[in-house]
This record gives sequence, structure tokens and C-alpha cells, in this order.
Amino acid sequence: MTLKARRALEGAVTGACESAYPDEGCGLLLGPVPDAFDRPGRALFVDEVRPLPNGWDASAKTNRYLIDPRLLAKVENELSGTGRGVVGFYHSHPDHPAWPSPFDLMMAWPCLSYWIVRVDGGKAVDGRSWQRTEDGRSFVEEEIVLLEE
Repeated sequence: MTLKARRALEGAVTGACESAYPDEGCGLLLGPVPDAFDRPGRALFVDEVRPLPNGWDASAKTNRYLIDPRLLAKVENELSGTGRGVVGFYHSHPDHPAWPSPFDLMMAWPCLSYWIVRVDGGKAVDGRSWQRTEDGRSFVEEEIVLLEE
């Protein structure tokens, strides 16, 4: 499994996550939806990232993220018929490893990529991408391939 993105998009993801610190930052990973989207070993290409507000109340934003389903539906409607769609989500883990939490696992959808950025003291220090297993019991790490412009 591979998540491919232009290097500039990595900067957009890490910048949004750093700006959100000490809260979790979050957003959408958009790109072409391949025919093999739901097959193990598939590769995804991200051609756009969209930062979104963390919808949790202030007491939970430091260790949870929530994307408003109305915003998600708006983006899906915008992309309908284009061959592009939401291929994943990104979010940060302030002062914690870029590994999925039990809450991340509970909330994850199959087939999508979950790019997690560790932000320590306001600076992004690690980024990893994950896909939930079909049985929903764990995540499998996928390679992030950053492409030059």
C-alpha cells in the first residue's frame, strides 16, 4: 500500500498541523479514486489537501479530531462526477507518536488513508500513513512516497 503526494502537499499538511498546535489539526486528502480503491496493496495519489476545522469542543481538541459531516458532504458533492474524491484524512498527534490511537481505530473507515503527523512543541517531527484492516481490528502502515514537482 502506498500513498503518493507531491512534496509541496506534505508541506501543506505539516503546516496546517503545526498551526493547529496544541490542538489536533485535520483535513482531507483528495485525489483520483482508482478502480482498485478497495483492494489490498492499492496505491493512492493525493493531488490536493484541504485543511478543515477540528469540530470537537475545546476540551477534546488536544487529543481528538472531528470533521463536520456537512463539510465532508459538500466536498463530495463538489467532486461528484470528476473521478476524484476523498481518498483519506490527515490529522496531527500533538506531542504523541504518529501511530493511530484506539480512538482513531474506532472511528476509521476502510479503504481510506490516514496520514498522521506528530507535532512536538509546535513543530512537525514525523509523519506516517495508515490504512485500517478490513476486519477493523488494526491498522497497516503504508509507505508515503513524496514526488518532486
